[in-house]
Amino acid sequence: KQDYLARAEKLKAAINKYGWDGEWFIRATKDNGEPLGSKSCSEGKIFLNAQTWSVLNDTTTQERKKTALESAEKNLLKNYGPVLFSPAYKKPDPMIGYLSRYAPGVRENGGVYTHAACWAIIAECKMGKGDMAYEIYSRFSPVNRGMEPYLYFVEPYVTSGNVDGPDSENYGRGGWTWYSGSGAWLFHAGSNWILGIRAQEDGLLIDPCIPSDWNGFKVKRTFRNAVYNIKVENPQNISYGVKEVYLDGEKVAGNLIPVISDSKEHEVKVIMGA
Repeated sequence: KQDYLARAEKLKAAINKYGWDGEWFIRATKDNGEPLGSKSCSEGKIFLNAQTWSVLNDTTTQERKKTALESAEKNLLKNYGPVLFSPAYKKPDPMIGYLSRYAPGVRENGGVYTHAACWAIIAECKMGKGDMAYEIYSRFSPVNRGMEPYLYFVEPYVTSGNVDGPDSENYGRGGWTWYSGSGAWLFHAGSNWILGIRAQEDGLLIDPCIPSDWNGFKVKRTFRNAVYNIKVENPQNISYGVKEVYLDGEKVAGNLIPVISDSKEHEVKVIMGA
């Protein structure tokens, strides 16, 4: 274990030394040494995953996390969600592989790829940016997109694997519906990170990261042979932060609900605050 942890630290140091491009992280290098996802690139200038993964995996400083996410928001967040990278490749690049062989803006070639878009939501939540997390969620939510059926083109009641990006002639069109991985990630991002109700080894964590104009919400959650009726109140209209948690009327230290497993229902009250 210690060997792997030591190697991880060396990898983090290398990423920050060689992978930082000034405002964002590069995605990779080709076999000839040229970078992917760099300011020096005319196509594939900035990649989404390289920015969000720096937050998800805690591989850099808070300042760089902040800058990388802001660069992703500025350059990649489009009308129907964050695209995988931008600009799209206009012709195949044999040094890259199959993603450049898709038409521009389609699937991995500059489209909105749902897995990666969900990781962007989680990254925003980890940074406490509830307004932006929900904004991203809303832009590619199939329920919202289904309000434009002749543009979205696909079913509004399942999650699509991708949506064509702005470099596509079918900008906004969904594809690869009934994609179980995308559906699972969207559910995970919404319930476990925006609503912030996450199973932990030692209990149920209540850690919402919501739009600041939400006054609160309610969730019924089954967890390890008990049912929790959770009511979250947001009196200060903030995006992130839990002030007090009560379990069946008794105040709980912190925001972790202990494991009860008694086959009963329990009332949980959560008050958000600084």
